[in-house]
Amino acid sequence: MPRTGTPRGVMTTLGLQTLPARVDAADPTGLYADGSEAAASMDANGRTRVVLSSGAAGAAQVIGTVPGIIAASVGVTGRVVAPGAGAAIATIAAGSLPAGVYDVQVSTNYDGAAAAAEINNMEFRRGAVVVSSLEVPAIANLAQTERVFRVVLDGATAISVNATGVGTAAVGYTAELVATRVA
Repeated sequence: MPRTGTPRGVMTTLGLQTLPARVDAADPTGLYADGSEAAASMDANGRTRVVLSSGAAGAAQVIGTVPGIIAASVGVTGRVVAPGAGAAIATIAAGSLPAGVYDVQVSTNYDGAAAAAEINNMEFRRGAVVVSSLEVPAIANLAQTERVFRVVLDGATAISVNATGVGTAAVGYTAELVATRVA
């Protein structure tokens, strides 16, 4: 039976479905104050806990933690004014991350008088390979847009956010990368 009302805590997005969730290190069980279970919660170690229900009264099944935190996150922030085409905005250098599977959070925004040339003018790269162009509206000082990419790294390849084309004079491009190993 779906939970009604407003849950305590935060909302967690899993795919296309947003589930109520809570973060409470003192109570990692994921229960609401009334004793009912949250559909998603986070335990004291930062692991996500998801509960699925068959709809029968009191029937719920915990399907585990996804993903478990294996290593501390590594992050970097960079800002470049009027970058040239292909210029790096923020880079986690080659060799900074051991081989493994990572969730990489990418945040971007512009400052200054952003022009039409700035629309979606950044891309996420693994080494020299463009993984994805980034949707970045040409609106100065807009709250950062964020994407999460799951990537396999070999321990010797950099990841970066780069300008796709030439940036407008006096427009600052800001990007942040946070890589968290998940396997």
